[in-house]
Amino acid sequence: MVKKAIVLAAGYGKRLRPLTATVPKPLLPVWGEEMLSRIIDILEAKGVTDIAVNCHYLADKVESWCKENGFKVSREDEILGTGGALIPLKDWIDGDEFYLVNGDIVIDGLDDIDFEKALHGRPLAGTETIAAALVTDEAGPRTIEVEPESSLVTNWASLEPGANGTYTYCGFALLKPEIFDYIKPEGFSTIVEAYDKAMMAGKFVKAVTGEELLWTDAGTIDSYIAINEAGEDNAFGEIPHVEAFNGEKPEFLGARGSDRAFFRCDKGIVVVYDDSKRGENAKYAAHSEHLVKHGVNVAKVIDENKELKTLLMEDAGSEDLGKIATKGGEERMKAYEKAIEALKKFSATPVPENAEPAFGPEMWEWERNLFKEYCLNGRYGLEMDREVEEELKKVAEVLEREPKALVHRDYQSTNILFKDGEVKIIDYQGMRGGPSVYDLASLLYDPYVDLSKEERKILAEKAGGNDALAYAGVERLVQALGAFGRLAHVGHSEFEKHIARALENLEEAAAEAGLAAVGEMARHLSKHEKGECG
Repeated sequence: MVKKAIVLAAGYGKRLRPLTATVPKPLLPVWGEEMLSRIIDILEAKGVTDIAVNCHYLADKVESWCKENGFKVSREDEILGTGGALIPLKDWIDGDEFYLVNGDIVIDGLDDIDFEKALHGRPLAGTETIAAALVTDEAGPRTIEVEPESSLVTNWASLEPGANGTYTYCGFALLKPEIFDYIKPEGFSTIVEAYDKAMMAGKFVKAVTGEELLWTDAGTIDSYIAINEAGEDNAFGEIPHVEAFNGEKPEFLGARGSDRAFFRCDKGIVVVYDDSKRGENAKYAAHSEHLVKHGVNVAKVIDENKELKTLLMEDAGSEDLGKIATKGGEERMKAYEKAIEALKKFSATPVPENAEPAFGPEMWEWERNLFKEYCLNGRYGLEMDREVEEELKKVAEVLEREPKALVHRDYQSTNILFKDGEVKIIDYQGMRGGPSVYDLASLLYDPYVDLSKEERKILAEKAGGNDALAYAGVERLVQALGAFGRLAHVGHSEFEKHIARALENLEEAAAEAGLAAVGEMARHLSKHEKGECG
């Protein structure tokens, strides 16, 4: 019986941010137990007694967990990969067969799978078996090709992923010690690279699977949430970020493109944030205190756990301006009037010292470049015309001359909640000094809501808007289209549905501002979006 196992727990878990900003993915719980703990339970049930765990990202936390639970730790100063991780443990393996398992997968249904029998079964003539690896054809990318009669893996990088006869490697394998002959002696390498080298020498991996197999890598927020929702009613209560506030019966509300995830519990809204790329996310609590001090209606921050990068906020309900706007009529316009009055108070608040850098030439250029990279080029494969560039520079010049105030930066319908009929503003972490008309434009040219030209005109008059409003609308929509393109690029496809209206609004704002080149560009992109361009 195999007694040794190496469990891989060094990865960054990037697709699970913000949850993995402070907790390594293997230590995130599924159904109330850490993924790493669940894997070790499975190994121990198969008779394994000696377990080594590698670590790199948030290594102190993984190492602490392993020491508390009595497991050997292999700490990597530089991440070594799924193959390179074995080299520091070669002497510990000492010529024995061993399991190699990813510590951040969720798996069940292995009781009837005999890895040792698969590894030592009669090989195909002229071949040897160097490993037995768990595969599935029901989930994952399915990039592995398996010869059906022998069950030997013949290709680890299929040119037709997902086709009949392809499988996904599940990150659970039993290996012979000869695998070390095919792993780079130092530096980063993957175990698949070693499998490929072994295959060239006539030593193959046997693919095994099970009829009752449940497997997921829980590699994204959506898949991690889905697997927990499939468990007990209160599965989210064990997630460290939620558990920090001892809330009961938490539910997942969703993740936003600004590196945050939201849960609702009986004590309020739990916000998990990552500030590694967006430092503004760490300023939310201080900004909340500043705004409350000056009488602005915001969803207040009740508590904060800086170590876990998580906040507990007042629950301001789930009815936002966008939902009210769908009702139409007088209620819709009254809600917008309240949002405008709330904006006036927000704008009149002093800019705090820790606010983000104020709007200025560099920020306007950054917004244009975001639009160029992720919308014009990234989505449509186009370059910006010189005339458009000049008109957008003119927009920046107009806005630079506008009176300065505190700017929310994202004052649109989903960030304006209504509780007991009163406005509650959220998502102000990016607030900064700048032209106050920018926020009004964000509200009135909002691509999330279908405001008519007449409604926009009435509301602009009530808000005291001036000739710069249309220019601000152009700037805001250029920024929004760039953001939508970037978010879609990194997997948030839900933002794509707002692009068509954003382009329509951009065309309208450009016409109102007399920017012919920008308007023509918006019309052309709208045709692309509708598939009308060849």
